[in-house]
Amino acid sequence: MSVPAPRARMGVALGVVLAAAACGQEGGDPDAIAGSGGWGTGGALATGGASETGAGVGGAESTAGGGAPGDGGAPGDGGAAGEGGAAGEGGAAGEGGAAGEGGGPGSGGAGGAAERCSRAAACGTHKWACWPMPNPAGRGLPNPASYTDVGGGVVRDDVTCLEWQETPPSEVYTWEQAIRYCDDLTLGGFSDWRLPTRIEMTSIVDFTRSPAIDRGAFPGAGGGFHKTSSDWILTIRQAGAGAGRDYAWAFNLSDGIVSNAYSKATAASLRCVRGNGEGEAPSSPAVAPPDQYAVVSPGEVMDRYTGLVWQQGYSPATLAWTEAESYCATLDLNGHAWRLPSIRELATLVDEAQVAPSINRTMFPDTQYGARSNDWYWSSHAAVGNASAAWALNFDDGFTGFNAGESGKWNHFTAAWVKCVR
Repeated sequence: MSVPAPRARMGVALGVVLAAAACGQEGGDPDAIAGSGGWGTGGALATGGASETGAGVGGAESTAGGGAPGDGGAPGDGGAAGEGGAAGEGGAAGEGGAAGEGGGPGSGGAGGAAERCSRAAACGTHKWACWPMPNPAGRGLPNPASYTDVGGGVVRDDVTCLEWQETPPSEVYTWEQAIRYCDDLTLGGFSDWRLPTRIEMTSIVDFTRSPAIDRGAFPGAGGGFHKTSSDWILTIRQAGAGAGRDYAWAFNLSDGIVSNAYSKATAASLRCVRGNGEGEAPSSPAVAPPDQYAVVSPGEVMDRYTGLVWQQGYSPATLAWTEAESYCATLDLNGHAWRLPSIRELATLVDEAQVAPSINRTMFPDTQYGARSNDWYWSSHAAVGNASAAWALNFDDGFTGFNAGESGKWNHFTAAWVKCVR
C-alpha cells in the first residue's frame, strides 16, 4: 500500500492555557478557555522535527460532557511565545526493533497473568506499555479492563499488573509535591508508590465516560486535571518551546484529554501507582524496551509487549470518522482482519522521547502530524456528550482530542488519517 509523501512541519505541543471559566481568567491566547466540567485544555505551539522551533499560542474549548463544576484545573498557564529550538533535536537513529516474529502477550499471554506480570516487571521502562493495553469493558474490544480490590486502599489492574491508590487525597499538588507525596506514601503495606507516567495513567482513563474513569473500581473519582510523572521531552532538553518552561504531561479526567504542556507549578490532583519493576526517572527520556517491534509480515508491525499488530502505513487519504471503521474492516493486508484502534491503543505507539513525529520512525515511516490540520489519527469511539465529535491522537507530541474546535483551533479537524490494528 502506498502512503502519502512526508511533509515538513513544525511540532505542536498541546499546552495548557488554563482559565477558570467561572472567573473568566485567560492566559496565552485570549481565545483559550479551559477549566471545570466540560471545558478542556488549551494549546501551545511548540517544537518538533529537525529544527524544533515554535511559538506559544492559546488553546481551544473542549466540548465534551464534563464532571461537576469545579473539576477543572487551576487558572493561569500561558503559552510559550517565540522560542527558537535547537537544530537537530529529533529522535536518535537506529530506532527500529529487531526483525522477525516476536511472541507478544496478546490478550493474556501464553503463561497467563504471572508471566505477563513478570514480563512487565523486567522490561525496564515505565514510560512504555510493557503489558496489554486495557480497553473499556463491554465494548467488544480486546483486553477489557478488569480491577480487583485487594484491600488496604489498593486496587489491582488485572490486565497491566499495576496497583493503584483507591482513594487519592482531596488536595491538589504541584508536580514536585505530587512526586514527593507518592514517594512518601505507605499504603496497603507497601512503601514503593510513585506518581504514574503518561502511559500508565492512560491505562485507567476511560474516554467513554465522564468523568473519564471507572467509578466502580475507583469510587468517588472526580474529574479535573491529574498530574503524571512524565516530564515533556522538550522541557527535559530545554529546547524549542520547552526552553525556559516547566511543562509535563497531565490528564483532564473531566473528559479524558491529555496534554503534554501542563505547568509543573500549577497544582492538580493525583493518584499514585506501584508495580512493574524499575523505570525511568521523571526527568529522564523514555527508553523503549528491548526488541519492542518486529515486522512480522510485509506492512505489519508487532509490538511484542502489548501484543498488538499494526498496519505499518495508513490510509491513502484522510477520511471522515464515519468512513474510518469501514476502511479498517475492508483493509486487504495479508489476509488478516483489521479494526480501528481505541485511543488507548493508539497511545501505546507514542514515543515520549521524540516530537514531530512522536513515534518510532523506522518502524512507522512518514507518520503525519500537526495540530490545526487534519493530520490526526482516528480512534474507535465518539466523544461523550458530543454526538458529532470523535477521539483522535496527534503524533506531533502524542496529545489527544476530539474534533470539536472552531476553525483555527488546535482541535479543529474535519478528517483524519487511519492506522488499523489487529
